[in-house]
Amino acid sequence: MLRSAVEELLYWIISILINLILLSLLTTVFIVKVQETPEIYPLRVVDIRELEVKKPKRERSVVRAKSSAKKTVSRKRKGSAKKRKVGATVTSAHEKGDVKVPVQKEEDVSVLADLEKRIESRLKREKREKKEVGSLSAVVTGKEVRIKGGTRRIVYTPPAPELVSTEFPSAVRVRIWVSPEGKVVKALLLQRSGNVNIDNTLLTYVRGIRFEKVRDEEVQVGEITFSFQGG
Repeated sequence: MLRSAVEELLYWIISILINLILLSLLTTVFIVKVQETPEIYPLRVVDIRELEVKKPKRERSVVRAKSSAKKTVSRKRKGSAKKRKVGATVTSAHEKGDVKVPVQKEEDVSVLADLEKRIESRLKREKREKKEVGSLSAVVTGKEVRIKGGTRRIVYTPPAPELVSTEFPSAVRVRIWVSPEGKVVKALLLQRSGNVNIDNTLLTYVRGIRFEKVRDEEVQVGEITFSFQGG
């Protein structure tokens, strides 16, 4: 009997302690959450005023705008018509919207065609001259060979050849083909001197001439005419 009463008392004591512990824990958690919540401030008083909106200015009527636009267009047309008085003009019809179109005279067209032909022929001539060495003249004496003329500069000439002949030789004309590097890659006799040794010697001499280098990839053609002087 006493034992059951003691057990019941212990049960109540333990239950009260457990409830106190749980209550204290809940109280601490609640206090922490309340402290963490931010303070809520009341709204400030906002002063609301009505703004005055300016009304846009009234534009001119559409009829007036159209009439002013027509006036400006007609003024521009008159001014441009005064400036465009070159050659004959096509007569305009009486319908609205027609504009005078300038027409060139036949004389002006012929002058332009003639000018175009001249420019084209000049360009062709310049292009042809660029692809040709041109005509060179060489004077052969006993000590030197003086070469001048042509469209491509000579950068090297071999020593003057020794020419031996019992009779005074006639002029020699040689056609040459020059590579872009400036070397004479081919030489052909067009006019002989009458002496085989002189002709062969001049051909060897011509092959030793060096011209300036060019960017053109084609081989250029030219002619050298040799004349002889005693001395």
